Amino acid sequence: MRAYEIDRSIAVRRPPEAVFALLADVQDVEPIPRRAPVEMVKEPLGATRIGTRWHERVRLLPGWWLRIESVVTELREPNLLGMDFRSRPWSGHLTYEISTDGDHGSVLHHHEILRVHRPLSALTRPIGRALERHIRERLADLRLVLEEGAAT
Repeated sequence: MRAYEIDRSIAVRRPPEAVFALLADVQDVEPIPRRAPVEMVKEPLGATRIGTRWHERVRLLPGWWLRIESVVTELREPNLLGMDFRSRPWSGHLTYEISTDGDHGSVLHHHEILRVHRPLSALTRPIGRALERHIRERLADLRLVLEEGAAT
């Protein structure tokens, strides 16, 4: 199974604690990006910790939903949140690293390793490239939610 790696970062005018808090309860602000039809449930409710799960449904086309199951495998608040994810067509690992940037800002780093399962494994690169576009949009929308939330 071939792996596709995605590395993206974005600066956010919020402290690492605020960025981490949003990621740890992202189900409360979904869908991100705003135009994506997403349903997400966190289990158990409450503080995010090793073993916390998210059950996610993403509508790809009318009548066609992709189910994604994620479980937290790494946690170092407020700087690291990592999780394994699995769906029918692919699986992998996502790590969010949050570092301080100046007095009131952060850099949110998204590192993902994607493994596309057979029979789609020959499409790993095009699927990975398409996912990268969505991740760029998602990071920009996360920044918008964080920075707008600071203004209210």
